[in-house]
Amino acid sequence: MQPIELSDHTYRRLLQHVESFGDTPESVIERLLDTAENPPSGQTDKPKTASRPADGDLLPESQYWLPILQILVEHDGKAKGRDVIAALENRLGSRFTARDRDRLGMGEVRWKNRARFARLRMKELGLVSSDSQRGVWEITEEGRRYLNQRPPG
Repeated sequence: MQPIELSDHTYRRLLQHVESFGDTPESVIERLLDTAENPPSGQTDKPKTASRPADGDLLPESQYWLPILQILVEHDGKAKGRDVIAALENRLGSRFTARDRDRLGMGEVRWKNRARFARLRMKELGLVSSDSQRGVWEITEEGRRYLNQRPPG
């Protein structure tokens, strides 16, 4: 196996393509290469839009990031997790598929579980605080910079 080095910026971009908790950098790169080398029939090199996924698909975890950070900024930088989840439903609800709305074996709705994993990924990158009070999600300065580097809308 050949080691590669990635800048922090490129690594953050790579994390935006993570689809499940079990993804590794290699599995994400393989999936991106597979798509680049063998685009689905009828698909050209048009840029992807943030349109609603097909019913069998899940809204990518990375699509939760900006709304979560925006919600935290709107709440003066921090909010209770349950309040962030409620606000996320208002923002992303029309984009959730039937699979996103399925209940997991533990009883929780899938998209809420994925939102918590999105927070975990953002915490690993320093976009949200790792030492906030239990149950509180808090944006960091790095998270504010990340948010400010994204185009509005």
